Amino acid sequence: MKKDNKGKKKSAKQPKAPAKKKLPASKITAIVVMSLAAVLVLAMLVGAMTVNDKHVILPNVTLDGVELSGLTQEQAEEAIRAAGFENGEATVLTVTLPGSVQANITAADTGFHSTAAEAAEAAYAYGHDGTMLTNFFTWLYACIAPKDIADDLVGERDDASIRAKAEAAATESNRLAEAGGFEIDEEASELLIIKGAANAIVDTESVYDFILENLKKNVREAAYALPENEDLSIDMQALHDSVCGEPINARYDTETKQIAEAKPGVEFDVAEAQRLWDAAENGETVHIPVTLTPAAFTADKVTELYADLLAKKSTSLGGSSANRVNNITLAAQKIDGVILEPGQSFSYNGTVGQRTAANGFREAGAYANGQVVQELGGGICQVSSTLYYCTLLSNLQITSRTNHYFSVGYIEPGLDATVSWGSPDFVFVNNRTFPIKIHAYVSGGMVTVEIYGTNVDGSYVKMESAVSGLNVTTYRCVYAADGTLISREREAASTYHSHDEAPKPTPAPTAAPTPTPEAPTPTPAPETPASVEPTPVEPAPVESAPTEPDPGDAGIIL
Repeated sequence: MKKDNKGKKKSAKQPKAPAKKKLPASKITAIVVMSLAAVLVLAMLVGAMTVNDKHVILPNVTLDGVELSGLTQEQAEEAIRAAGFENGEATVLTVTLPGSVQANITAADTGFHSTAAEAAEAAYAYGHDGTMLTNFFTWLYACIAPKDIADDLVGERDDASIRAKAEAAATESNRLAEAGGFEIDEEASELLIIKGAANAIVDTESVYDFILENLKKNVREAAYALPENEDLSIDMQALHDSVCGEPINARYDTETKQIAEAKPGVEFDVAEAQRLWDAAENGETVHIPVTLTPAAFTADKVTELYADLLAKKSTSLGGSSANRVNNITLAAQKIDGVILEPGQSFSYNGTVGQRTAANGFREAGAYANGQVVQELGGGICQVSSTLYYCTLLSNLQITSRTNHYFSVGYIEPGLDATVSWGSPDFVFVNNRTFPIKIHAYVSGGMVTVEIYGTNVDGSYVKMESAVSGLNVTTYRCVYAADGTLISREREAASTYHSHDEAPKPTPAPTAAPTPTPEAPTPTPAPETPASVEPTPVEPAPVESAPTEPDPGDAGIIL
């Protein structure tokens, strides 16, 4: 070996290694693409397997706003049902009109008629009803694009229902506007008034179009806007004077034949109401606080009309002839079942009718010109007298009543009422708040009259009488339910005659000698009757028979 200048040995020349060949760029690209594809396929397979193994609803899946993502099909069914989506009953859009009137559009109106179970099944099927690969791509798509399954369950829209709801809401909103735009919300103790009510009239067609427009936007709530109104002023004091007042009890409406609900008393602060009005926008409902005073008697206390027995009186038929009993029975039948509405007048003659044989009446004892005679209809004054007593206990208004010439034995002095065809008549008015009904019948040797109605406050009447000889003054005493005397007023003054004073029949004229003049007999001075204290006449549901029946008859007067 040779050495170099430094004495080192020079090695033999080594052969060079062959140069590596470089892959073409196209091949490198292909390898990368294939590798990425393999990785992607592997990822897809893994993702698909993962998605396929998850038995829950895909991300971003809803049903008209109800979130269903990540829920099992059973959980989704519960959530859908809880939201009200059962056979399309859920509200999908609420449109608010002036006056806080709402039109609620349901899922069924939009064409959705599925049950909660069917909707949950459809939600779960999205991304689970294809192949492993298609389900994976559906999952990828769901991650970036929300899915509302209601779109897959909606059939033909129910335009008739939507239009009907638009018309109903517009009609109610316009009713409030035309009434001044206000109403009382008793539950919230507020006066609701539409600002700009004069310009708050809405059109059904425009409301319908507004609903369709918002259904397309998939919004849940929308307010129907009013056009601008330049004049938004209000006379708040005038409103106060028209709205505020004392409570009104429930009453019977003679036109509708229904019970009209009670109205509470209303009061509000005018200055505060004005401040709230000024702060509100056009078309907005202003909520003005009010103080409500409830009515003492509300309609819910009237379970049914004629539920309360206001009065009952029975008088004995002892000593009456068969004809007299026939007449009394017939008269009782005539007045039985008569209903008087508030303000309506009752005429005994007008109800019983003329006492004729053709009408079924028979001859019986009656008073006529102070004499006991036989007349058609004799005895029917016992029915009118019994009815009179009941009208007093029912606190009804007496229009016309006449006492008998003689006192009668079947009822206390001062509490009788005689009648005759033409005149006198017994007339009274139902001055109560509710209708009354008369029930009259003959049974067990008694004639009984009952008056039914509605006892609003539990008050009742007792009759008192002051007797001085043949003069009787009666007093109507009204008591509250707790027994407190409310009023005591003079009812009537009755003057009777003794049978000794009865006029005698005039004999036929005969020739008589010229009388010898005699000194006149002085007329005794009339006695001043001693004052007497009123004697209470206690009402009793059923009266016992008097110890001595009326001699003859107390029927009609001619």
